[in-house]
Amino acid sequence: MTESDDMMRRVRGRADRAVARAGLHNGMDFADIVRAVEGAIDIRLRIVSEHDTDGWGTLTGFLTVFADRREGSIHVRASDPALYRQFAASHELGHLLDDAHCTAVLHERSSISPYDDPTLSTPEFEAELVAEHVAHRIARVLYGTPRVAESSW
Repeated sequence: MTESDDMMRRVRGRADRAVARAGLHNGMDFADIVRAVEGAIDIRLRIVSEHDTDGWGTLTGFLTVFADRREGSIHVRASDPALYRQFAASHELGHLLDDAHCTAVLHERSSISPYDDPTLSTPEFEAELVAEHVAHRIARVLYGTPRVAESSW
């Protein structure tokens, strides 16, 4: 098994645990999924559509967590299509559900693939892949297929 194969095995395992942690299943809508994540990690979440994103560059969403208050917010670009905003938010939900997630950190989703971002460390790269896999799994729950997400990169 190559190092890449081993990493992808870890990523898939983490994504499987993340989806199971929230009990995500077909028939849920996006609000149900957000509530399931809130319940799974005991946190209140807000999804915020940001209008002032001039300085965001390639950033399409980010997550802030205030562990001491058990609150978090996911910020997405208001100018992106609704399905893409939902996918960007799903990526951030993936960070929250990932068993390797660290609280009190800023997590971001960029329109640039982690495969093309040389600034990511190996653990950061893996965390981004896990979050992306979870987002695709959420798309499958919502739409039966991740086709809406395939245009993300």
